[in-house]
Amino acid sequence: MAVCLVLAHPERSSLSYQIFHELASILEADNVRVFRQDLYADGFDPVMPLNEIKRRMSLDPLVSRYGRELIESSGVVVIHPDWWSSPPAILKGWVDRVFRPGTAYDEFRDFSGDEAEFLPGLTGKRAAAVVISHKAAGSEAFLNFWRNSVFSWCGTENFTLHHLADSRDADEGRTGDWKRNTVKTLTEAFRE
Repeated sequence: MAVCLVLAHPERSSLSYQIFHELASILEADNVRVFRQDLYADGFDPVMPLNEIKRRMSLDPLVSRYGRELIESSGVVVIHPDWWSSPPAILKGWVDRVFRPGTAYDEFRDFSGDEAEFLPGLTGKRAAAVVISHKAAGSEAFLNFWRNSVFSWCGTENFTLHHLADSRDADEGRTGDWKRNTVKTLTEAFRE
């Protein structure tokens, strides 16, 4: 089994990074192959160049690596802060550049000019998003983006959202409990 862990937070002391690192370490200790995609540390460029759109694939080695790891994984966990009720731009760029034809889905046409038939490419995979919000925030925007717009569209029906809202006002005990429970739940789900 292999799991793709994606982190979109620039600060190593962040709760997002702690969860990313702890989850990866526990899964690796359980002999699960973990693909760590730390977007900031890897220097990922979220901007999709025009020639990449036209060619329908990327020649960027990092984007190609991320795509291969996504295909080889049986599960994906994205971990990020809530920035303006959405994922950070670097993570949206990851979706734009990695979730492409041949990776997350395929399109087929019988003849040039025909409407494309869409075929999901991530069917049977498990997915989760871990979101940390500083303010009291609902989960609807993240469910809509991750479950409905990204993973379900690509064939992944087994999706869970782990959302810590109002983390700025949470005491260390509440935050620690949430982190332990989230890591435990994800470890159990992705080691199978």
